[in-house]
Amino acid sequence: MSTKTDANPSTPPLINLIGDELENFYQLGLTDKEGHQLLLKHALGLFRTPWQVVNTSMQEVLKTVVAPCLNLHPTFKRRVEAYSEGLGRKPSEVALAYLIPEMMCFMDKWLPGVPHTMLGCSSTFTWCTKRDALVHGRILDFPFLGSFDHNERAIISQLSGGPKTLSFSSSGVCYPSITSMTEHGITLALHQKFGATFNYKGTPIFDLVYNLLQNVSTLSEAIEFLKKSVSLTTWSLYMGFPGGEVLEAEIDGDQLHYRTHQATPEKILYFCNERFTEADRRQQLTPYGFQHFNEMRIESARKKEKIFNKSSKTWSAEKLLRFQGFALEQKRGSWIADTLTPSSLQNICLIPQEQEALSITGEAPKFFNQKAWSLTQTFSQANSKMANIRGKSNSPHYQRGLRYFMMAQVAHDKGDIHSIYHNIQLAIDFFKDDSYQKIAQFYFLVFQYIHESHKKTLSAILTGFRDLEGKLPPYLNDHCALFIARLEKITMGNTTVGIDEIQNPNLQRVFELEMKMPKLFFHTATKKLMAPRLELLDIFYPHVNAG
Repeated sequence: MSTKTDANPSTPPLINLIGDELENFYQLGLTDKEGHQLLLKHALGLFRTPWQVVNTSMQEVLKTVVAPCLNLHPTFKRRVEAYSEGLGRKPSEVALAYLIPEMMCFMDKWLPGVPHTMLGCSSTFTWCTKRDALVHGRILDFPFLGSFDHNERAIISQLSGGPKTLSFSSSGVCYPSITSMTEHGITLALHQKFGATFNYKGTPIFDLVYNLLQNVSTLSEAIEFLKKSVSLTTWSLYMGFPGGEVLEAEIDGDQLHYRTHQATPEKILYFCNERFTEADRRQQLTPYGFQHFNEMRIESARKKEKIFNKSSKTWSAEKLLRFQGFALEQKRGSWIADTLTPSSLQNICLIPQEQEALSITGEAPKFFNQKAWSLTQTFSQANSKMANIRGKSNSPHYQRGLRYFMMAQVAHDKGDIHSIYHNIQLAIDFFKDDSYQKIAQFYFLVFQYIHESHKKTLSAILTGFRDLEGKLPPYLNDHCALFIARLEKITMGNTTVGIDEIQNPNLQRVFELEMKMPKLFFHTATKKLMAPRLELLDIFYPHVNAG
């Protein structure tokens, strides 16, 4: 049976699912029948290239992945079919939407030109002295602004004999596999990893995580379950347990790598999307700058930890929520990416031992603004209300700037050129003197390079890139040098840029390849063979074999 409560109209929906699994998946589909369409349309639209022939081929490739996943995994098939029946959609459409995050990180191996995107998440653990319990802070990153954040909700479920579970998601997501906690005192956050693994016999990750939550109650049981599991692609699971134990597990097809940690009151344990081994970190896979992006986020976490420890060295769930929802605004000096990214869709703290969770609601990115959705007694008689939490917030201009910055990416994903320029210009205006302003200006010029073709306009774009050179973070400065070289080749026939001006070895390979390309179709070819990803502060060049 499925019930929906809106006791407080200022809070998102809280849905209860109890009893037979398939019946409740069907009932959830009925509940989501109206609200799911925006998210599924957004997901299905992420696979788009400038070439119709590639798009057609890609659809065929996707079909060959979806059908075996449904047939090889009968429980996945039954659950998707039950939910799809409630939605009034084809099971293949819903399954495809759930498999898209799986396929984004390796599809360019088969079809060059396919854009990348990914979950670029963060998990932070500490021991809450206020409650004497583990708290698991979680930021979910994905480019679904305008869809996921408009239909967010929480689900309390107890299905087919499994434990009571609280999960956070959005209309269109039937699985409790993204951000969850159970009555056994377990927390879970799903993180994606870039890799080359595709094990066609592997279990789709949402189904794998759901089975994990249904069947384990201790750290040792979780490890044993994952040892016997096979994933479709590469993922990480970050889990907390009642005694403060933390499991960091990377499941990569039939391979499992894991580490355990212990949470304490005096420090935080911060994790993002780093691969486990140096060999994995050095893999020359796109995106080329993702390892540096992760390193910046880790450095940002350390800097913010010092700031938040000035008043008190102990931590609480409220303090961790503020930590996650406050970004370092950098007006001068060296610049680093923050743990809160332009695509942060969730900012949540889970405290299962206290049957409690705190979540920032409203528009993404999920900045802290003195209020949080408080869920208490979640496994008994759930209470839902908005709670006031004191603490410093980022400036409204910075918050709006980061949202408009990400909305430019969303517009690009949807092919809405007018909205791209509109949103990126607003981002530039709202950032004012922040270091992000130069980055927004850089991407404005990138979008112009992709969408403009008049020679005078290209000359003006070249001047814009020259003005930004040396004023960007090192990795984006390498990209800036690449664009100067491209535009000089287009407008002058040759370039003044030398390969030694580009530090990243993979981008040096892009430079060498492109400088050998004939001028006649150079602009057309290069602009269609790049995929800007603002949320990762990167540009992907899937036409370059970096293996």
